[in-house]
Amino acid sequence: MKSRVLLIFAMAFAIGANAQNSTKCNKNNDCCKNDKNIFNHLAVGLNVGTTGIGFDVAMPICNYVQVRAGVDFMPNIKVSTDFGIDAPNVEGYNIPQSIEAEGKVGFTNGKLLFDVYPFRSSSFHVTAGAYFGSSKIVKAYNKEYGVLGDLAKYNNDVEAGLYPGAEKIGVELGDYLLEPDDDGNVQASIKTASFKPYLGIGFGRAVPKKRVGFMFDLGVQFWGTPKVYCFDKRLTDEDTNGGDGGIIKTISKIKVYPTMNFRICGRIL
Repeated sequence: MKSRVLLIFAMAFAIGANAQNSTKCNKNNDCCKNDKNIFNHLAVGLNVGTTGIGFDVAMPICNYVQVRAGVDFMPNIKVSTDFGIDAPNVEGYNIPQSIEAEGKVGFTNGKLLFDVYPFRSSSFHVTAGAYFGSSKIVKAYNKEYGVLGDLAKYNNDVEAGLYPGAEKIGVELGDYLLEPDDDGNVQASIKTASFKPYLGIGFGRAVPKKRVGFMFDLGVQFWGTPKVYCFDKRLTDEDTNGGDGGIIKTISKIKVYPTMNFRICGRIL
């Protein structure tokens, strides 16, 4: 809710800045005569940065506001690792002490951004808008299919009451304990809000005055509180092993995503 209020405030600022400049134009007819920069140009751009690789199209709304719309995607980055198993020595079950796992980071987002230029002769701009699309940003899973079959069988036997007083066991991921499914597989993911308001500042024009231009942007996406899932079950503090650290828990407390992007663009109309 707070992030949407910030977005509305930023949009109001953009409209207010444009209205103020329009008032100045009314006092100076020369400015109004030259203010014909309304949807009369089109530019395409390519960008790279912490939002991934992206492309967009841009048009001027007036001399002080330009709009960009496009798509950014982060190519899947895979990292091999190991999952530890929090398991006692149980006779009759072949439960490994650790398993090979793979983590994957990747997402795709659409974007709609409004660049406000407070000074007509400067390329400095304030940007407000939103990214929308992927909610899952991180995924982790075991490499070998069914490697946790005996662990799943043991947990089912505990649930059936075959071992009074015993507790279920699971895979350690940061501070969380993950239970495998009946097929002996485990999967975890981190999800954020699919709608992510954005605020930022930068230099450069979305629609360059010359044929080719460059932009540099710094900002933040307000993606809410990241949530950790085991398959479709959201994990809470009750699903931890009592630890007080871990990168997973740290990520789950970060409510904004800092962004930095470089963009090259060309005016085609």
